[in-house]
Amino acid sequence: MVILASDALAGGGPAIWFLAALIVLVAGYVQGFTGMGFAVVSTPLLVLLVRQPHQVVMLSLVLGAILSAAVLVETRKGLRPGRSGWLIGGAVAGTPVGVVVLSHAAPRVLTVFIAATALVTAVTWLISPPRPVRHEATATAVAGLFGGFLNGATSMGGPPLALVVSMQRWRVVEGRAALAAFNLTSYLVGLATGMTRADTGFVVHGLILMPLGALGGVAGAWSVHRMPGHRFRFALLATVWLAGLSALASAFRS
Repeated sequence: MVILASDALAGGGPAIWFLAALIVLVAGYVQGFTGMGFAVVSTPLLVLLVRQPHQVVMLSLVLGAILSAAVLVETRKGLRPGRSGWLIGGAVAGTPVGVVVLSHAAPRVLTVFIAATALVTAVTWLISPPRPVRHEATATAVAGLFGGFLNGATSMGGPPLALVVSMQRWRVVEGRAALAAFNLTSYLVGLATGMTRADTGFVVHGLILMPLGALGGVAGAWSVHRMPGHRFRFALLATVWLAGLSALASAFRS
């Protein structure tokens, strides 16, 4: 018997909706705080509730795009066209490839890939904090390409970008603006490429949670203005760790 993702969410009891609301609220906070991370938090945790990663990815792309646009408006003065151009180019090139992988990959394989990518990035970062590189444009383009692929395949393309932002010591407002611009572009490309395969009923039901995501985003944006730059980099690392661990938990459960 095939259970649609929309049925799993719409027919869920109060506990399912409460947990989904809490996940979206926290994910919105992370997105507002860092400029990325909505899908990093929401995708692996929502997969624990709705065991259909393909549909969860599509919902995360929709909600993440809306919140990324809001962060981009807030941080527009920190946007650096040179850096953002490389990231956006990578998003446009890499995201469609990821969407193709999403449509063909088995759910368990996809979930394990999410976990492995995030944890490898986080462990590398923790063992040997990377130093700034001379060829920033190259590093940014590669991160954008790989991040775009991950966004299309898993909606969790943040870790490579977070690594570059931290490694190059970008100012907080510049990092948040660049991450928001990248995610918005990649999410929109991913939706344009893969929305025809989505369970639209699931996405529509999921949009009910959008106000909580927005509330979390406002709280995150308020918080980040009161945090020093070096702590912001630690917050990025914590987000990557959370992505890997939650995806790993989801993989073991599936």
